[in-house]
Amino acid sequence: MSPARPARLGRALLVASCAAAILAPPQSQASDGTKLTFYPSLHLRFVAGAADNYFLSRGGVVNTSGAAMTGLTLRQKFPEGFKPRLISAEQQLYFKRTSGFSESLDGNTYAMKLSELRIAEDQTLAVLLDYEGRPGLVTFPGVEVEYTQDGVTRTEKGPDQTWDLSRYTKYSGTLREFIKRYAGMELAVGDSGDDWGFTNVAAMAAGRPNATGAVEIDSDQMGRMRFSLAAGAPGNLRQIHVIRRKYDPARYPKASDEVRRLVIDSIQSTSDFSLDSDNAEIKRGKLGRWDAWILETRWRDKVKDRLGEGPATWYLFADEKTSMQYLIGTSAQGRGGGAGKADVPAPDREAALMSELQKVVSSLRLIS
Repeated sequence: MSPARPARLGRALLVASCAAAILAPPQSQASDGTKLTFYPSLHLRFVAGAADNYFLSRGGVVNTSGAAMTGLTLRQKFPEGFKPRLISAEQQLYFKRTSGFSESLDGNTYAMKLSELRIAEDQTLAVLLDYEGRPGLVTFPGVEVEYTQDGVTRTEKGPDQTWDLSRYTKYSGTLREFIKRYAGMELAVGDSGDDWGFTNVAAMAAGRPNATGAVEIDSDQMGRMRFSLAAGAPGNLRQIHVIRRKYDPARYPKASDEVRRLVIDSIQSTSDFSLDSDNAEIKRGKLGRWDAWILETRWRDKVKDRLGEGPATWYLFADEKTSMQYLIGTSAQGRGGGAGKADVPAPDREAALMSELQKVVSSLRLIS
């Protein structure tokens, strides 16, 4: 998915979630004029089969002014040593761009133009970021937005953000090794093919749709953990979601309806996507050495003419050795994105993508 890069050069992408040490406040922040609200984040990604990582930089901007804005130019300048690259046209389909959208790069500055940003509407500046060396504390300038409202042209700038990136820039290992070290599990993911990276789906499912900061593995001292991964673009998109919590035998599902409720409650609170729970097939089976509940269904995009729908499988099991309960989901999108593609079934492509994901999940091994 990613082109070759110079030696000693990492990569980066800005998105939404909070899982690393952040010096700036971890909540959303409005500009002084209170016309816009900003949600900056960095998503950790790994080069397939290599001990090399980069970021997806994603800056969310929401019009909170109560009136439409027109003629917008949004700019993000990146620090010295960071080199932005445009994402692919296929990946842009995820963001459902409005009319008048265009983007460009001028050195270390990314610019996006929009014809209009309506009341409460949001847009996201998304670019790949390569980095040189091993930066630690890094200050990212806030997104600057120039727009016209009520016949007046204004400029507003989001707050600067300072993040400690040393956990990632000083890490020498693959995605598989990163998950083993920080999540305590072995998954055969990211060894070849497309690059895989962390996404904000786990944060959204936890009720933080606009979380800010670094997006990777989210865990706490109670042993709870969640993360989500994705590779590819619409037409070739694969996703994995992992949720771990304490195992309570008294509350562990004992019937299909209880499994259905647990899965829905765990992942759909604030998502752009829904699961077809009414037509879900639920059965008992095996995942590695564990007895598991397996739920198979389809997901559907709530945004018209964006991603459409695709297959999803969820595995629920308890590991009595560690007293932990795991919910692991896989999903795929094989149709392509946008009008004319998102609504065209692609069963063979979906089956191939889900078969690949099944092999990844079947490789699961927990590290004590």
